[in-house]
Amino acid sequence: MEHGDGSSVHPSPFGIGMTAPLKLSVIVPTRNRREVLLSRTLPAMFSQGTPVNDYEIVVVADGSTDGTAEALRQLHPDCALRIIEQSNRGPSAARNNGIQAARGELVLFIDDDIICGPHLFQRHIQAHVDSEPAVAYGPISIAPGTPPSVLKYAIEVWYEQYYGRIDSQGGLRFPQDEYLISNSSIPRAALLACSGFDETMTAKEDYELGLRLWKMGLRFKYMPQARAYEFYLKPSRYVLRNDGKTFGETEVLLSRKHPDYRPYSVLGVLGKLAGWKRLWRRIYAGLPVNPVGLLTPPLWVCDKLCRFPAMQRLGHRVLGTGRGVVEFRSAAGEAGSWKALQREYGMRLPVLLYHHVGPLRPGIVPGLTVSPRSFESHVRWLAHRGYTGIRPADWLRWLREGKGLPDKPVLFTFDDAYADLVEHALPVLRRYGFGAGVYVVTRQVGGTNVWDTAHGFSPLPLMTTEQIRYWFTLGIEFGAHSRTHADLTTLSPAELQQEVVGSGKDLESILGSRVASFAYPYGYHNPAVDDCVRAAFDLAFAAETKMKGLNYLGTDPHLLQRSLVPASDFAVDVECRARWGYSPIERLRNRLRLRSRFRNAMGPLLGARRKS
Repeated sequence: MEHGDGSSVHPSPFGIGMTAPLKLSVIVPTRNRREVLLSRTLPAMFSQGTPVNDYEIVVVADGSTDGTAEALRQLHPDCALRIIEQSNRGPSAARNNGIQAARGELVLFIDDDIICGPHLFQRHIQAHVDSEPAVAYGPISIAPGTPPSVLKYAIEVWYEQYYGRIDSQGGLRFPQDEYLISNSSIPRAALLACSGFDETMTAKEDYELGLRLWKMGLRFKYMPQARAYEFYLKPSRYVLRNDGKTFGETEVLLSRKHPDYRPYSVLGVLGKLAGWKRLWRRIYAGLPVNPVGLLTPPLWVCDKLCRFPAMQRLGHRVLGTGRGVVEFRSAAGEAGSWKALQREYGMRLPVLLYHHVGPLRPGIVPGLTVSPRSFESHVRWLAHRGYTGIRPADWLRWLREGKGLPDKPVLFTFDDAYADLVEHALPVLRRYGFGAGVYVVTRQVGGTNVWDTAHGFSPLPLMTTEQIRYWFTLGIEFGAHSRTHADLTTLSPAELQQEVVGSGKDLESILGSRVASFAYPYGYHNPAVDDCVRAAFDLAFAAETKMKGLNYLGTDPHLLQRSLVPASDFAVDVECRARWGYSPIERLRNRLRLRSRFRNAMGPLLGARRKS
């Protein structure tokens, strides 16, 4: 019997004439694994404690040339066994073929090197009884008797760490956790509804399917007792030459298809890496010859001596290094070039925090007023060094789409929306083509900074509604900064909603459009505040002056870091903040100032001791 795509189905004599729905279809994609399939995988399936009329086994031979299909047709198990042959189109296509042919209400995916425990099928069937549609999945361990190799030990360590984390946190957490399709059961109707596996994914196709099922609302149910065992036979060099390449390509494809996966991609580490590490990756990604071949000799030695723990650890590190090289090289190829990969995943955003820009006045908060002359020198200095001022929305677009940022972005932010910005800061930014974000205390629009005057400081006027609207039309972005500049961590849930959500609504009524970002008053926040802000805004900015103000793809978008620009900063300080997220010059000045104060304080005491 042939399918329209040229694949053929060969039922066993025990499957002929069976039309009633089965409880479970077990789909096994395979390619040139006849020995392990016949000697280990299928015998464990044939000896399940589940009634044979409850399940079927569907083996999909994906272009096998080792006689797999012929050998399978010689088997006569008690359960229904069907063999599907197709040209070599990959495991995703093989599983999709199996899904279409399956007669069971549930589909259980088992790889051809997985050995099932004696009650595995029954546990999967029971996991779906009297429950809403779910994905039931169990752990995998390395099977006893697996030939020793560096790769075998590396996979063993990964399984222990992965399932240990899943167990400790009570199950998978999408989209940050990996998902393995083998030893997972899913209602066939759900698989058909989401069109099965994406056959363009050369790796991580199981994660991509899981992500779509999760977005459909399916619950993921972890079953620690439903354990299966992998008889791992892949050679170590396979990971370097095959897995690394396909995984690197798929990282790009996957994050383009699912932008919410981007912050969790391994490629997101590019923005966080130190300069020399980024340079190293750029070098090996651009080499005309894959340098991973240099790792073959040490890996061979580690394989030969892998019974020793030290060699297992060394081999693990060699594998990790080699796979990383291959992944980044193939990802750069998929992106188009190393520069394209860097632009899509490795951008960094320095965020500068200003408060009041204007003339110095008696009684104002010390250190938070930057003179107009200093501010213009800051902007001019950065512009001459190639920086471009962006808006918060530009960063949000890059997070979601991986495009839209200049080569050297910098974000100017201004808390409290002082009226002096209209005369001394915003025109300067406009003259140099810089965007910015201004954060408004919405119940004090057109008023003064009452949160400072309450502590004895002089009042400063704040921007009016008309000024906010005017500068909004000129490209300045406005965000919420609460209604009253309250310490949000001290508020009740109802008060917190009023301050956070209410401020967004207030500003929306002024601007006539949705407000995307928020700045925490005083930088104070806790989990309750974070949750409230996450529900209302796409981005949020902290104000911790001790944190480095550099943000990258993996930075929490609701805890974006900023670098406070004090009144004492020179233009070179600001460039340091734009480059590294802090000013080492300011740190040096502070140390010298502390030493001077210490000497002044200790001078009289030391003088008295000398006299005595």
